[in-house]
Amino acid sequence: MTRLLISVKNVEEALHAMYAGISIVDLKDPGTGALGALPVHEAEKILAVLDKQVLTSATVGEGHGNIEALIADIKRYADIGVDIVKIAVTELFMNQQFFAEMQQLTLQGIKLVAVFFADKLMDLSLITKMQTAGFYGAMVDTQQKWQPIVELQSMHELKKFTEICKQHHLISGLAGSVGLQHLTSLITLNPDFIGMRGGICDAGNRTLSLSQKKVEAVNAMLLKYNSDIGCGSQSHATSLQI
Repeated sequence: MTRLLISVKNVEEALHAMYAGISIVDLKDPGTGALGALPVHEAEKILAVLDKQVLTSATVGEGHGNIEALIADIKRYADIGVDIVKIAVTELFMNQQFFAEMQQLTLQGIKLVAVFFADKLMDLSLITKMQTAGFYGAMVDTQQKWQPIVELQSMHELKKFTEICKQHHLISGLAGSVGLQHLTSLITLNPDFIGMRGGICDAGNRTLSLSQKKVEAVNAMLLKYNSDIGCGSQSHATSLQI
């Protein structure tokens, strides 16, 4: 079963997502990059109003100069109660000590999801190291929001990504300028979740507010697809349970 991740920037949007029945509420500042970090005080306000059964994730920003800075941000969001912490795949992943340091976090129960950028060369061999280090999952997103993921990576490559994740027991996600018109094809790749922001915002602008009507339409489409193929609550996405 494929579930829906919706990125929100404030309490109002988070409540819209929760009331629409969205599976994962993702905390993000769309005004500061693809993985822009929402200020901790704003993230805390959102967590305070969400039902405890709602799965949450948060991005920690990009451009960390060293592993220590990244670890500090990961802990900052994990400590306030975010369920999943998303980090960008950068040159830090090539550091000899990187995965050993990340394993220290996952052993503490922190669920890490690594985000590959579709507009860059994706080294999927890193997924084996992620599994060894105890990562929770991996996803593909777009760093520049001018083109949707389906124009930057072939369906073959995206399918390969979801299959490799499944083989390594990691949840998989696909995101990046995804609109309603892309859902049907992306769902057939069987990711654990599809992430959306711009495609369900007013005027299709990711920095504007979420459109409640679009959120509900997308969620209804996904629910119908899962129902049509006979997915139940204990199917492919069982690993998304916390």
